Amino acid sequence: MITIEDLQTVVDKQRKAEERRTAGLPRAVDVSAEILKSHALVLTGVRRCGKSTVMTQRIRAASDPWFYLKFDAPQLVSLELSDSPRLDKVVERSGANRLYLDEVHELDGWELYVLEKLDEGLRVCVTGSNASLLKGERASKLTGRHVSVELFPFSYAEFLAFTRGRKGRKSVEAYLEVGGFPRYVETREESHLTELFDDIVYRDVVVRHGIREVAAVERLAAYLSENPGCRFSASRMLRPLGVSNASTVTQWCDWFEDAYLFFFVPKYCDSARAQLVNPRKVYCVDTGLLQVVSTRLVFNDAHRFENLVFLALRRRFRELYYFDEGGECDFIAVRRHAPALAVQACVELTTGDLDRELGGVRAAMARFGLKEGWIVTLDQTDAYKVPEGTVRVVPFHGFEPWPAPARAEKQVNNRR
Repeated sequence: MITIEDLQTVVDKQRKAEERRTAGLPRAVDVSAEILKSHALVLTGVRRCGKSTVMTQRIRAASDPWFYLKFDAPQLVSLELSDSPRLDKVVERSGANRLYLDEVHELDGWELYVLEKLDEGLRVCVTGSNASLLKGERASKLTGRHVSVELFPFSYAEFLAFTRGRKGRKSVEAYLEVGGFPRYVETREESHLTELFDDIVYRDVVVRHGIREVAAVERLAAYLSENPGCRFSASRMLRPLGVSNASTVTQWCDWFEDAYLFFFVPKYCDSARAQLVNPRKVYCVDTGLLQVVSTRLVFNDAHRFENLVFLALRRRFRELYYFDEGGECDFIAVRRHAPALAVQACVELTTGDLDRELGGVRAAMARFGLKEGWIVTLDQTDAYKVPEGTVRVVPFHGFEPWPAPARAEKQVNNRR
C-alpha cells in the first residue's frame, strides 16, 4: 500500500528528472500515430539500451499534457494493482491524456491497468526489460490493443551517428570492440558494462524467478559470454554447473533470453522434435559487453564478428536458424514462415576457406530455393555466380541495413 501523498511526491520528483533529461540520439520507432490512438505502444529490450530515451523523445514530440512514472523506484516497491485508484487520482491531478509508464513489468497485473486507461481514451506508452512482458496471459489480455517494438543497443548506423564516424573497416572494428550501449559508447567506463551484466543476471533472472542456485547461474552466464557463436547443449553443462537436470539449465537459458542478454539460435529442422534435440548456437546482445565481461585473455574474433552479424539480422528478423545439411550456413532468416535469407559470417574470406564458406551458403540456397546468398566480411566486396544463383560477398558496413548488390561476379565450378 502507498498513500496518495507519497505517490504524488515520487511522481513530482520523477517528472522533474524527466524534464532535465536530454533527448539523445533520435531513434526511429516505425509506428503510425493513428494506430496509437487506440493501441498501447510497448517498448521492450535489454536494460539501458535506450528505451527510456525513446520515451523521452516521444514526450518531447507531443505538445499535450503528459504523465510519467518509472515503476522500479525504491519508493514504489510496495505498489500493487490495488493501489490503482490512488494512481488514478494523481494522473487526474496532472490533467494528462498521455501516460508514459517506464519499467512497467515491476507492477504485477500492469496490463489490466493499461487496458483500463485505453478504454478511458488515454494514450499509453510503456517500457519493460523482459520479453515475457507480452507472453501468456498478459498477451491474451492485450491482444488487439497494443503495438510491440523491440529495442536493442545502437546499431552500426546509430553508432556512426552517435560517434560521428564514417562507414568503413576502422569504424566496424571500433563498433565490434565497443558495442552499442549508449552510455558506454559515450564514456568507455567498463564498470558501466560489468554492473549492467550483473544487474541483468541477478535482478532480471535470479531475483525475478526466485532462483536459489545463484552461483550456478553466474557460472552459466560467464560460460555463455565466453562462447559466442558456439553450439550449446544444456546436457553438457550439468557437471560444470553442478545441476542434475538439463531442463533446469534450459529454463535458465530461456530466462536469459527473456532478459535480452543471450539469444539461442536453433538448427533448422523440418521436425520440431529434431530441432529440440540438436544443440543451439548462443549469441550475446552486445559485442562490447562480451569484450568487457569475458575472462578470456584472447577473444576469437571470428566468433565475435559472427555475433555482430547475428545482431544486425536479429534487429530485422525474430526467427533465425543455423543450417547444417551438406554444409554449414551461419544464419537462415525466416520471414512469414519461409526462409528468406542465407547468410554466412566470415571476418576475412581467403582462398583456403573459400570453398567451405561458399559451400555452406550454396547448400542452404539449394535447400530453400534461394537465388541469392550472402557472405558478410569485415571489409571485402565480391560476387560469385554459382549454379544455385549468386553469392554476394559484402563488407559489414555495406550490410546494415541491407547490402547493395555487388557488381563483379566470378564463375564457380558446380561443386560443394
